[in-house]
Amino acid sequence: MTAPAYAKNSWLIKQSFFNRRVKELSYTPQSISFGNQKLALPTTIDLSKEEPIQYRFGIKWITGYKFVIGRKYQLFIRNSSGETVKISFGSYYGINKVPLFNQYIEILNQLWRSYFDGLVDQYLALFEQKIPFTLANVRFDEFGIKIKSVNLIKGEEKSLLWADVGTKDYQTYFAIYSKQTPSMINKSYSYLNDWNIRVLYSVVQTILIRRKA
Repeated sequence: MTAPAYAKNSWLIKQSFFNRRVKELSYTPQSISFGNQKLALPTTIDLSKEEPIQYRFGIKWITGYKFVIGRKYQLFIRNSSGETVKISFGSYYGINKVPLFNQYIEILNQLWRSYFDGLVDQYLALFEQKIPFTLANVRFDEFGIKIKSVNLIKGEEKSLLWADVGTKDYQTYFAIYSKQTPSMINKSYSYLNDWNIRVLYSVVQTILIRRKA
C-alpha cells in the first residue's frame, strides 16, 4: 500500500447503494470514531495510550443463490483495552464498485501512514537492539523466529533461523515457511481474520531484505 501525498483524516461513507445512511469515519492521534451522529453516538476508541493498536482488514464476497452479488469492505481497529471500531461498507451488483474500492484503499493507506508505519519502525528498532518481541503470535529474536506450524500437534512452536525463513504474500493472507521443509513447517496469517498481519509482513520482509544487503 502506498500512502497518499496529502493527510486526510475524515471520510463520509455510504454503507451501500441500498442503505443511503451516511456515516463519518474520522481520526486524530488520540482517537478513531465511526458512526452517524444524527441518529446515535458514533463508536469511538481511545488511542492515547502508549500500547500499540491493532487492525485487520479485507474484502468479503457477498453471494446470492448461485453467484456473487457484491463485495463488502471491512476494517477493524482495536486498542489495548480491547475496544474495537468496525468499519464496513459494500457494493452490490457492481454499483459504485470502483469509487468504493478506491475509498477503501485510500482509508487503508492513510491509516497505515498515520499509525501502523510507525509501529513497524518500533518493532524494527527492538530487533536492531537485539530485544526479543512477539508480533501476531510470532516470536522474534536476533537468531530467527518461532511460529506455530499448521502441521504440528497442539500448536507446538517451531523455531526457524533467519536463513531458513521463507515467505509468500497473497491477496488475502501472508505465509511463513521453512525453506528446507516447506510442506512440514508453515503457517498462514489472514489479513481479515488475524490482527496486525500487514505489520507482521512489513517487519519480516524488512529484516530479510536487510540481511541480504
